[in-house]
Amino acid sequence: MTRRRVTIALAAIFGLGLALRVLALWIEPPHHPDEFFQYLEPAWRHLTGAGVETWEWRAGIRSWALPGYHGAWMALAMKLGVRDGLAIGTFLRAHWALLSLTLVWAGWRGGLLLTRRSLARKVLPTASTSSLGSDVPPMGWQGGLLAALLCAIFPLLVRFSIHTLSELPSILCMVWALVLTGELVEDPGPSPRKKAMWTGFLIGLGVCLRIQHAPVALVIAIWLLVARRARLLPYVVLLSLLPVALFGGIDWATWGTPFSSFIAYVKFNVLQSGADIFGKLPPSWYATTFFHRLPVGLGVLGLLCILGLRSGWPFVASALGLAALLSTQAHKEERFAMLCWPLLLIPAAGLVGAWWATQKARADAAEPGKRPRLRIWIARAATALFVVVVLGDAALHARGNDFADLSPDRFRAQIWAGRQSDITGLLYDEPLFTGGYMWFSRPFPQVMWKPTLLHNPLFSHVLAPRHSGLSLAAERAGFVEVFSAGNFAILRRRAVATP
Repeated sequence: MTRRRVTIALAAIFGLGLALRVLALWIEPPHHPDEFFQYLEPAWRHLTGAGVETWEWRAGIRSWALPGYHGAWMALAMKLGVRDGLAIGTFLRAHWALLSLTLVWAGWRGGLLLTRRSLARKVLPTASTSSLGSDVPPMGWQGGLLAALLCAIFPLLVRFSIHTLSELPSILCMVWALVLTGELVEDPGPSPRKKAMWTGFLIGLGVCLRIQHAPVALVIAIWLLVARRARLLPYVVLLSLLPVALFGGIDWATWGTPFSSFIAYVKFNVLQSGADIFGKLPPSWYATTFFHRLPVGLGVLGLLCILGLRSGWPFVASALGLAALLSTQAHKEERFAMLCWPLLLIPAAGLVGAWWATQKARADAAEPGKRPRLRIWIARAATALFVVVVLGDAALHARGNDFADLSPDRFRAQIWAGRQSDITGLLYDEPLFTGGYMWFSRPFPQVMWKPTLLHNPLFSHVLAPRHSGLSLAAERAGFVEVFSAGNFAILRRRAVATP
């Protein structure tokens, strides 16, 4: 393999990752309550005056940092004359999908790093110098390409990339922080302080966005100490405080007190266990969920991570630390643990890449007549089998979400209703699983139904599961079905004939 071919392969992986994210953007609308009510709707409400204000914002337990970031894009779009909420929301989802491709680059560099670390512990035969040239690819390219490929097309990561939740930017920050730390440990280079400061900034930003990702920061500190890079730790710590100060300042400007949303969040979720009202699950839930997502591939990933523990332990320890921390919390959601996937995929790819490189080196150094090409083909076949097992297994079990009622069809039906020129009000069966006001670009009343409201002429449309109690009650009150999406329907009030 030449450097040029490796570059082409890496470019193809990026292209494939981009294509899959465009596909996900096309076929999978956002359907998580926090996407609407925590990270988009507050900004839309602030800019337009119309929007849902959930109890978290009334209680002050959310930071305005991420909604403010989204709001800046919304304000820019409005300045440019784009005021359609659906178009702006689609742009924001596409924007995060594009940013998620930086995880592919992190996978490439992380795979290179861990493959080299694994190879450094092996005594390899020396290949013939005639096979070397100026177009030699970087050492460890096998694991780099594998890790990039897995991060680019792993189905759960592709699906998650289009959502406007806080976990995604935090995942990008924490994976990059681990990769940069590994590069500092392996070879500090000419400007280690600069790389250490970037590492610290990413750690601080990632933890501020998602405090549950703090175990990664602890592992990074331990890694630097074990690798005798303690002199770089002050730079990491110092720059990690910059995002902390920024988030504290945002709280001061928006809530009137520095770090008020952080204090309220910890008080509600940790000290008062307030999140338990949204559901409590056993400590084994994450392990069960991961096994459900990858019933065959999870064992393969686990075995490879164990075999490559000496090289990839910081990534594996970060994943296990996060899973352990989350398992202690009664309220659990799959998205909380999404960071675990790249932290397991990258070290597994690094070990497979190191084995592949070892077989290639032994084949190159083999004596004539020893069938060296067979060894290479076996390595390629085994590597392909690894990719097929992990990705195929994940693809077969990628559908579904945390809540059975988070249906894209419900969201499509709601958007259709909001686009009707004659709508004056919408009744629905469940406010938690519907979107906010920004998707319709104009305000109209949307409330949870009550029997008496079906006779209120203000509400012209009803969103309900087909053949449900609400749809039957709406039909009895004079509504007729005018649109359907899957199991959900929009019913419109019959026009009253004038004498």
